[in-house]
Amino acid sequence: MRAKRSKKYRKLMHQYELAFGFREPYQVLVDSNLLRAVHSFKMDLLPALERTLQGQVKPLLTKCSLAEIMKNQPTNPRTNNQVRPDFLPPPTTLPLRHCSHNEDSTPIDEASCLLSLLSPLADVKRNKEHYILATSDPPTPKESNSGQEAGKKRKRDPAAEEGFQAIRRAQALRRGARSIPGVPIVYVKRSVMILEPMSSPSEGVREGVEQDKFRVGLNKDAGKKTEGERKKKKEVKKKEPNPLSVRKPKKRTDDDPGAKRKDVSRGEARDQKRDEPEKATEDGDAAPKAKRRRRHHKSAKPAEGGDEAAPVDVSED
Repeated sequence: MRAKRSKKYRKLMHQYELAFGFREPYQVLVDSNLLRAVHSFKMDLLPALERTLQGQVKPLLTKCSLAEIMKNQPTNPRTNNQVRPDFLPPPTTLPLRHCSHNEDSTPIDEASCLLSLLSPLADVKRNKEHYILATSDPPTPKESNSGQEAGKKRKRDPAAEEGFQAIRRAQALRRGARSIPGVPIVYVKRSVMILEPMSSPSEGVREGVEQDKFRVGLNKDAGKKTEGERKKKKEVKKKEPNPLSVRKPKKRTDDDPGAKRKDVSRGEARDQKRDEPEKATEDGDAAPKAKRRRRHHKSAKPAEGGDEAAPVDVSED
């Protein structure tokens, strides 16, 4: 499949998903005409449907369609069963979809059966089960001109007449499926499987869904605007600093005699240390005040006499 066509089909199936709720694997109702066309053009049923619908598929065959296929098949004398045609896939590939239209479960016309599954209610046209219709037109019969004489009316062959009736039924089936909203139609034409564009009823439903989404979006935006206006109408309060970041001033008590002044500068504290009396040693003598030493000189060693020698001031010459 060409890239342009596959992109178009992918976009179309995405629209069906948004508007009608289609999900993979897609349920595809296959009729007898499609099986004959696929077999005549030597196409694989499952890969062709997956390429056309751009996703996983689950093909289904109704009991009425199976009865239409097996109607003219010969009977096997050994088993007394009808011979299965070559174009009919095995049940593992194409499972049977049970449909009961009558009390005795007798099959009805294939087109009527498929339309009843696509829209179960006659009053309300709705594809509730999200089916996809896969059909095809039967081959056009060839009229034989042999045996006709001049001056006589041309009469159609009974086989050709039956072929034209089958074509009319197939076209009526597709017209009926187009009238039901949300029914994708797949058909085979000249060995190519094609997905029909969205029909007018389906397009109308899709536009209604898009308009509803647009209205919901407008209502949400309007609601947000009204809330913003309400907030603006409220009085703006003055903001105060964070109480945790503000340091509370400590109260000073003048009556307390033992209270000390804490906001003393460094220079005043240094002067207070200088004015303090020297501390006495153990012998009662006042210890001399230690002088400042340079870092690269070692401290003086104590004397041998027992009394500690006073620190020597090392000064430059």
